[in-house]
Amino acid sequence: MSLAACTEFLDKINSDAALQQETTTVLEGKEEIEEAANVFVLLGAKHGYEFTAAEAIQKYQEVMAQGEGELDDEVLEQVAGGRGRSYGVSLA
Repeated sequence: MSLAACTEFLDKINSDAALQQETTTVLEGKEEIEEAANVFVLLGAKHGYEFTAAEAIQKYQEVMAQGEGELDDEVLEQVAGGRGRSYGVSLA
């Protein structure tokens, strides 16, 4: 498990429209950070990426701190469990 795998998965989401839609669908309605992170981990595993919920949350926090905007707003909002659009794999 690794933070690098989480980063790679985010890059894949960002470049794959079908995966963006799948991510949106599986994260719909997930508002608690832990629940969203756990679902995100399962989705990553389904696509061959192994990382923990803690690593997903850590990556989200890093991205939020950097304000890099790696994912488009729609995906970010879904990964964030529908909270705010500031950025992130908001598992909050």
